[in-house]
Amino acid sequence: MTLVQAQIPEAEYRLLRQRADATGQPMKEVVRRALHAYLSDESVDPKDPIFKIFPLGKSGRKGHRTARRHDDELYGPVR
Repeated sequence: MTLVQAQIPEAEYRLLRQRADATGQPMKEVVRRALHAYLSDESVDPKDPIFKIFPLGKSGRKGHRTARRHDDELYGPVR
């Protein structure tokens, strides 16, 4: 792990302290979780083909490869 130091406004410090006290976690864990939530990209691209292409095929059909090659079916073969 790497140590990071930062100055924050007193009001934000009080909010962090309140969250740490309320959850019973050390303040450093609250800060780590807040950073993780901020840095995690959990957005969904509504244009992603996965939302528009179903059904891909009939399950169980002989020779049907969608289950094994679903990325190729959705996004095209890897080049």
